[in-house]
Amino acid sequence: MTDSPYEKSLRRVLFISAMDGWSISLFAGLCTLISLLFGEWIGVSIGGIITACGIFELRGRKQLTRGNIDGFKWLVRSQVFILCTVLLYASENMFAYDEATLLAGMTDDIRNALSQAGLSVEDLRPLMKPVVYGFYLIVMGVTLIFQGGLAIFYQRSRPSVVAALAARSTPLQPRA
Repeated sequence: MTDSPYEKSLRRVLFISAMDGWSISLFAGLCTLISLLFGEWIGVSIGGIITACGIFELRGRKQLTRGNIDGFKWLVRSQVFILCTVLLYASENMFAYDEATLLAGMTDDIRNALSQAGLSVEDLRPLMKPVVYGFYLIVMGVTLIFQGGLAIFYQRSRPSVVAALAARSTPLQPRA
């Protein structure tokens, strides 16, 4: 017996939500711990929020495996919340750009490495703001594409998954 297109769509949503939920939870959780070790409280807060979003995605997946279509709310909302969190954090860092703080944070090792390369801190000054802005714009773009794309994917998959769940008389069982 072959799977119906609806069943394939359901399995795809379950696979993607498991991979994404676990990877977000583990990576953001690790970043949160690292931020905690360095006493970077904003990083701890942002990491904690994103870790929670990964867990919410896994919760939505679990609801779907039990046949509860409300799991889609958790899948879509977790992606939108991650997207908003990253966009706000990156925007705040761009608008709070402070060249003096960056220069003060340069260690002697960095200054020595620049000197060995025949560069000075003054040579880097014109590049610092574009590099910082470029970095955060890339982070924002990647997040918009990935989390925004997943939210759209989950929302568009909803009718097929509803049909697959309606065709089942028992909750989903893992494939052997």
